Amino acid sequence: MQAIFAYHTAREAEFNICKKEAEDHFLPDLNSMEVQDKEELAKDREQTGKAFGALIRKGADAIPEETKPEIVKLIKAHQQTYLNRLVANKDHFKKRLLSGITSIYDDYIKFLYIVVEIQGLIGTEKRKKNNSHDNFAKNIVINKLKGFEALEEERIRKNVAWDSDLIRAWYKEYIKPQEFFVEYDNLAKANLADDQEFVQTLYKSIIFKNDNINDYFEALDLGWSENKPILKSMVLKTAKSIESEESEPLLMELSKNWEEDLLFLKELYDLAIDEEEQYESLIEEKSKNWEIDRVALTDRIILEMAIGEMIHFTSIPVKVTINEYIELSKLYSTPKSKQFVNGLLDVLSVELQKDGQIKKSGRGLLDNK
Repeated sequence: MQAIFAYHTAREAEFNICKKEAEDHFLPDLNSMEVQDKEELAKDREQTGKAFGALIRKGADAIPEETKPEIVKLIKAHQQTYLNRLVANKDHFKKRLLSGITSIYDDYIKFLYIVVEIQGLIGTEKRKKNNSHDNFAKNIVINKLKGFEALEEERIRKNVAWDSDLIRAWYKEYIKPQEFFVEYDNLAKANLADDQEFVQTLYKSIIFKNDNINDYFEALDLGWSENKPILKSMVLKTAKSIESEESEPLLMELSKNWEEDLLFLKELYDLAIDEEEQYESLIEEKSKNWEIDRVALTDRIILEMAIGEMIHFTSIPVKVTINEYIELSKLYSTPKSKQFVNGLLDVLSVELQKDGQIKKSGRGLLDNK
């Protein structure tokens, strides 16, 4: 979703850049010794902008008849530049999408270690104050993570490390003042249930919830809003898997069929971009009196991804697809988008099944009777 949105945003920027580059061909030449007709140049710039917009948005047949031949030649050259840049952008954002997905596991390992870093800071602080009472140093969950050989091997292999100054700042400003932190510190002797509650609260209420901490991760990760719930679930499940002093943490898998899932992501990304025009026609036809350019970009992308998934992925039930994209609309779009997306996809799914564009097989038939 984020990668496709980024592509659309970049495409609009490329359009404006190429349009301006074409228009600038008719700027007055300040180094010329000849007399220049500035009024005529201004008209040519205006004609160039309109003709380029028509060419890109609607095709060569839409170029106004009065457009000068030299301008037609010019805008077609800039059209090729524009198209070349779109190809490069598509490849760029696909690579970012895939690297972002593969980095989720690296982040998972890193987030497991954040509590180890915090434990170290607290230990240093208490030693300076000669405070021997330390539930944090004895926290079974944190110590199990810290001493888990498989996790340490992953940390070394992936070169996972936190900026100690950053963790220290978060600890002092967002963690240490919290009531749950003080209550845990004041326990006479914490047991495993107390240790679990502290670690779970730390992740749920601070690390994955604090606005400033989340702003930091959003600045680093294009897909943070999509990746965060996955990371949160993986981290909490690993922490919960420590049920006794004898048990070892359970490391989560990002996917049981990683190669298959990666192929799915690549294909869906390509479909949403390559078949955009076809999907937009379907959306416009069924969105009553709404022209496609009046539909919010996020809604359009959600709908186009859903249509692509319904048509091309035969093993995914239609209802599963619709529910997935309703959830995406809640996450990314306006409050009314849920009803709009749900209603439109319901209508489209029925029609596309009737005319044979949606053909399901295997698991995809489960809810299509």
